[in-house]
Amino acid sequence: MKYGQQYSEALASNEFPTDWVSAAVSYRALKKCIKQVQLELGQYGLDAETLKTLNSSFGVRRTPDGQDGDSQAAVFTPELWVAVDEATGQFLHAGLTESTKSYLHKRKSTLSLGKKLEELTLDPPTTTEQPPSTELEVPVSTRVVWKQIPLTTVTTFFNSLDPALAGLESIQDREATRLTSKIVDLGNDISTATSAGAAAKSKVVKASKKDMRVWRQLFELYLETPIFFSTHEVDHGSRSYVQAKDQLQLFSDRLVKAGLVKKFQSSTSRTAFDAFIALNLDILRIMHFEEMNAQAVRKILKKFDKRTNLGASKAYRTPNSANAVGPLARSIAKDMCAEIQTNVLVVVPQLDDYLCPICSDLAWKPIKLGCCNAIFCIRCVIQLQRSDEVRCPMCRSESVPAADASRIDRVTLEQIERYFPKEARLKQIQNERAAGIDLYGPDFYKSTCTMM
Repeated sequence: MKYGQQYSEALASNEFPTDWVSAAVSYRALKKCIKQVQLELGQYGLDAETLKTLNSSFGVRRTPDGQDGDSQAAVFTPELWVAVDEATGQFLHAGLTESTKSYLHKRKSTLSLGKKLEELTLDPPTTTEQPPSTELEVPVSTRVVWKQIPLTTVTTFFNSLDPALAGLESIQDREATRLTSKIVDLGNDISTATSAGAAAKSKVVKASKKDMRVWRQLFELYLETPIFFSTHEVDHGSRSYVQAKDQLQLFSDRLVKAGLVKKFQSSTSRTAFDAFIALNLDILRIMHFEEMNAQAVRKILKKFDKRTNLGASKAYRTPNSANAVGPLARSIAKDMCAEIQTNVLVVVPQLDDYLCPICSDLAWKPIKLGCCNAIFCIRCVIQLQRSDEVRCPMCRSESVPAADASRIDRVTLEQIERYFPKEARLKQIQNERAAGIDLYGPDFYKSTCTMM
């Protein structure tokens, strides 16, 4: 199946809203425009192969800052300028010497395409290079004029493409605003479900604590299965639509297997979970629409350049990417991932934020050495002092010997007791066991009581 047919069928499906479909790039119409451009250029004897051999430039202008300018996107001006010999009227072609062609290009770059037609006078080339011995009817001329060839069909092509790109950018802005609002509301709902008020009944408090643990496990699973953007070293960067769809399905399967949704105690949490899944589906849908249109534009510009050799795609590339096209260079999925991280995931404290950098376990009785913001568990600090280590493991300041009970971070300690009570009790038992072994030897906890 050809790409144009696949593209049309995808738009005809019920996946996208009607206004999105109306604003999508018209691939078939643009393809027909390219054929008209070919015919028009052919009338001038300027097919793609001929244009390769001519000293020609295709005009690209940018809107000056402050003029009509809410955007600095490239505005394509379809002006084709070719160098012709004044005496014969013939096109100058690749038979000229390299030094002459280079000189023509330099002079051409100084020519303002918006001004009147100007004549250029060539100075004798400052080189010993001789003209090539080809069947040139015109020698290296000292009088060259630039002629403008009007391209009506090219105007039609870009008058169809540019508004489509502007419409896609408008959809991106509108969807970004809508999704950001949904993300903020979702964060507020989860915060309400996981933090009972001081006057709440004990049953409500217990339910909120249980929901807090469920949300924590759910978000841990979500971070372990990155859907739209991966921070893993192996596959770092943005994912494609197909990859994101597979990752979302994998996340869903893991949720079902873990049975987390059934563990929610409050209806607020269940409603928030439905909104969380719907949000990810919305991001996936706009991601698919973006990817489809970006591919359509890339293909149509590539086809335009192949058939005309006018280099149109250069005007639509962004500075940071050779493949990104105009407003489609922006990834709304990446932006929304950042919003989810900022407004949703931080609502539920994660255990990873309270780990000791030495033992990679919970930093129970968290110690701040005063030299940096790193927190260490009290057991690891004691071990550092016993081994006569004086430097902080993180910033290398000589702050370890001065550490004592006054260095316990009370605020962090309260947060650990509130959010991770089970983990804190387990770490306290481990510390007590380690302290007993330090005092009484390694066999202290190995022996069992014996009835005599």
